[in-house]
Amino acid sequence: MVWIKILGLDLACIALYIIIMHIIKNYIILNFQNSKNKEEAATKLNTFFIWSIFVVSTAIGALAGFSMAAILKVKGLREFTLFMILLAFEIYVVIMFFTNKIHEKIFDQKLKSLFVIRQFVVVSLGLIVMLFIILIPILANLKTDDYKYTYLLPISIFIGFYLFWLIFLNLQYPKKELKIDEYPFIKEVLKKFNFEDIKVILLETMGQKFANLFAAGVFKPQLLVTSYALENLKEDQFQAIMVHEIGHIKRKHVRKILLGWVITIFYYLAFVYGLESLIDYFVQDIVIFNIVILAILLAGTLQLFLLISYIGRIAEIEADLFVLKSGVDREVYENALKSIYALNYIKGDVSKPLEKIQSHPSLKKRIRILTDVEKKQYKEYFPPFKKVYSTLIAAMVVFFTSYITFGILLPNNNLIKDSANIEKIRLIKYVSASTDVGRNGKKVNLRVEKSITDEKEIQDILRCIRKIKTKSDFANTLFERDYEIEIYQKSSQPTIYYFSSSSGVIMKYVLAEDFVKGGSRPWVGVNKELGKVISKYFNSNEN
Repeated sequence: MVWIKILGLDLACIALYIIIMHIIKNYIILNFQNSKNKEEAATKLNTFFIWSIFVVSTAIGALAGFSMAAILKVKGLREFTLFMILLAFEIYVVIMFFTNKIHEKIFDQKLKSLFVIRQFVVVSLGLIVMLFIILIPILANLKTDDYKYTYLLPISIFIGFYLFWLIFLNLQYPKKELKIDEYPFIKEVLKKFNFEDIKVILLETMGQKFANLFAAGVFKPQLLVTSYALENLKEDQFQAIMVHEIGHIKRKHVRKILLGWVITIFYYLAFVYGLESLIDYFVQDIVIFNIVILAILLAGTLQLFLLISYIGRIAEIEADLFVLKSGVDREVYENALKSIYALNYIKGDVSKPLEKIQSHPSLKKRIRILTDVEKKQYKEYFPPFKKVYSTLIAAMVVFFTSYITFGILLPNNNLIKDSANIEKIRLIKYVSASTDVGRNGKKVNLRVEKSITDEKEIQDILRCIRKIKTKSDFANTLFERDYEIEIYQKSSQPTIYYFSSSSGVIMKYVLAEDFVKGGSRPWVGVNKELGKVISKYFNSNEN
């Protein structure tokens, strides 16, 4: 019955997705046909299509995920994972179909059959790798019920998308090494910068209108050139873009960017774990704690992706300035940039918020910076890599210090101090057993007791209880207890807790007298880790 519901949900989601994409396709083609400036319209409509894919895919994915969660009712981790992978693959097939159809109409793009076959195989492989990486923290979180794995999700998303792009770029296009002697204008640029030995690799786009040049290789640089760029750029424009890519190589941007990503990831981890440990130390109310943690996670994720994009923009501006310093005429380079943007149907001007999430500055901003440099009015739009990385490392140290202080040192010191004042902890387990009373048999709960006096074992139990985030309003909290924890402090009444190993719910018990006179408040929280710690003192034979 469950699988029928899952299949029905899958068909409903993908049918809805196809209907929406069909409406978007008709809208784009109709607007393109009615436009006067076809090239400008194609650029704008292509941008609209990209954003439509993102919005619709996110909405359908969220709808499917919540619906699956409702069907499975928390259980069924394997079914949930398989369903989401299948849906992602189906959405990809639909996107690929409609993308090719739309580009065929507005770009007059005629793809070769081999390109479509390679596209399907390569993107499928990339999608599998990307989803596998992204699902690692999600599955770990669902399996262990440890919310801290969620902190790793933004990192896995970034790594997953990066690996997808690497797979696509390396496998999508057939490669061959260019014979430089056949292209004197390429050989001229390489000779000028003493790069005659560098490999120039041609990527055959097979009908796709994709014009670009890339600097690749961490230790052994290469220049990658798409066939569409080689065929459609003028020689002086091609040379200017080549100098830009050589600028990336000369400035060792591939290494610097990779280093920047590593620093940014460690900064993000220090940020979320450092602030989380600070909040965890001072805040006990579970509602406030969850709200603050969500805010920290969102702020950290935003910083992670903005910093990664920011690092890319620094490299692009440095490479642009390298072009002018190398003696290339500004107007020639500007025309080359305009041609690249036009050939790829990319808008030259975007809003400031949108530009901040892009790895390249907008064409308008790049031209403005080039003009300012020529007029000697250039100001530092982007600080150098060294300054950015130094700032990130300094901030990382601050947040890491917060984690060490509030996440390790202070909790351990308090734990040692409090455990020294405890005589013992008595654990009581309620074991269900059958007994005969007269003619009727019935179930009874027998008590099995264990006394803990070892200081380290006492600290392990206290540590679990300290981690619990509590709520004082627990009128709707119902659970069947199977453990009782009694903590005996020197010269005081014992503190009593009730615990359910199945749900992880723990409740602090307070006598009415203490509640009225002393102001002591009962509370409820959840910590399944406590069950693992105290269950080792009992075995299944005790009854």
